[in-house]
Amino acid sequence: MSNLQLINKLHFVYATPFKVTSLFQRIIRKVRFELNKGKWSIGLIGDRYPDEEKMSKWPIQSPYENTKNIYTSLSQNFDTKLYHLSENVKIKFNENDIFLGHPFFPYELNGKGVTESAVHSKQRPHTLALISPLHCDTSIKTTHINKDFLDHVDKLMPKTDILFAIMGQYWWDKWKDSQYSHWMPKMVRLDMAVNTDRYPKVKHKFNPPGKRKVLFIGKNDPMKGVNFLIKLAREMNSVDFAWIGSGAEIEGVKRISGFRQLDSVFMNEISKEYDFFISPSKADPNPTTILESMAWGFPVICTPQSGYYETPYLFNIYSDDIPRSIETLNKLQHLPENDLISISQKAREVVEKEYNWGKFTATIINNLNKN
Repeated sequence: MSNLQLINKLHFVYATPFKVTSLFQRIIRKVRFELNKGKWSIGLIGDRYPDEEKMSKWPIQSPYENTKNIYTSLSQNFDTKLYHLSENVKIKFNENDIFLGHPFFPYELNGKGVTESAVHSKQRPHTLALISPLHCDTSIKTTHINKDFLDHVDKLMPKTDILFAIMGQYWWDKWKDSQYSHWMPKMVRLDMAVNTDRYPKVKHKFNPPGKRKVLFIGKNDPMKGVNFLIKLAREMNSVDFAWIGSGAEIEGVKRISGFRQLDSVFMNEISKEYDFFISPSKADPNPTTILESMAWGFPVICTPQSGYYETPYLFNIYSDDIPRSIETLNKLQHLPENDLISISQKAREVVEKEYNWGKFTATIINNLNKN
């Protein structure tokens, strides 16, 4: 009998959407949020066992897609309860339980959710595991994965058995030289995943050489490398750069839309005009937008700090080497269309094979089983 067959419950903590439809529900939700912030032990999720129909109504975007796919796989293997990472609830563990939780996020001083309570609980589960996207660039100041968050995780690590670190190979290679290198004996790297059924291939043709357009998807944030994007757009003023996302306008980059659902109908229209997806990130563990773009069929241009090294189907640019980056963009501008179609097809095949939820969740389950 495997270890997992002995488990009473698995408690899974990640991010869930809070959707209400009536004024009464909004009032109740507001009261619960205020009580939760006031450190009352009160849940924010009404259903710890959401079914497929309920989850089908969740937004098709990270982190909710992550939660749904991980929870679905876990619940097929054992009795799994779902929690939101900001809930201030305490779990009464049995000795055979497993806990898998994302730390409180975004970090705030004295922020405490289910995961923090679980780590410091006197009742210990059989296995206590953390899961989170991670990079080790401590220079990031914005409210995301920054030094404060990493230091917070560091305080949780002594009582943690496994840390599932969602990050690209670039950040894994950097970790051994970081101030958090002592985590590595407990770390298991996970590549982010997407469900390609949700992201059908829409890019089949490309604009003529010299007239190809570049698309950025993300928020206007220094972490996302927006300053680098501005420099590229300024230096390559004959190339059309555009973006979809939240935040202030980006100099030299045309805004197509604010934050919105990137459904197949919308992306099919985008694919008729835009040719390449760019990720100029300064520090991004393993952005799903790269995998989504590969699935849609857009050749990807990204910094190594986006988590990915250059491959035959993905092209690196460098924030500290503008001329080299421009050379890469110009090369793609003039590549024969048949070559771009081949790159597009190969990239989607790689996503289907290597970056799927089956592989992602099997890695989690196999490592929990070893512990």
